[in-house]
Amino acid sequence: MAAAAPAAATGSAALDTVPDGHDPRYDEVVSANQSSAFSWLVGSKPKPAAEVRDEKYAGYLVSLDKVMVDWQRRTLTDQEAMVHADWYVEKIQGLGRVDANKCRELLMGRGIDDQRRLDLQSMYQEVKHACGQKTSFGKDATITRKAQGACC
Repeated sequence: MAAAAPAAATGSAALDTVPDGHDPRYDEVVSANQSSAFSWLVGSKPKPAAEVRDEKYAGYLVSLDKVMVDWQRRTLTDQEAMVHADWYVEKIQGLGRVDANKCRELLMGRGIDDQRRLDLQSMYQEVKHACGQKTSFGKDATITRKAQGACC
């Protein structure tokens, strides 16, 4: 399983850190440039857009995992977890199509397998339910479908 973010502060102050309530401490940084041993000397080339998109997808899921771990530990309230989780789910949905195999490989390297993705979806639904809301996906839609080759 992915390493958890530092314990979050509870209460409304945590949601006031940014106008939309998003807390960047959960964010996984994705570089748009390729790095090499000589990047510091000669600069680096930009990564292909598809590669950046795949890495963002994996990063958003790792971030969502961190949020859900903090929610399970009760260092985030239901409302705080929902705000953060909604932000990452919106980002995932906004990416478009990703390479299923590449994303699965990236996620496996970060400790998130197919079962964990299903667990994250279930936890997201639990958070939404705890806040009196329904999930934004339909019966057959999941946050994991993109990495299985489907869009949204």
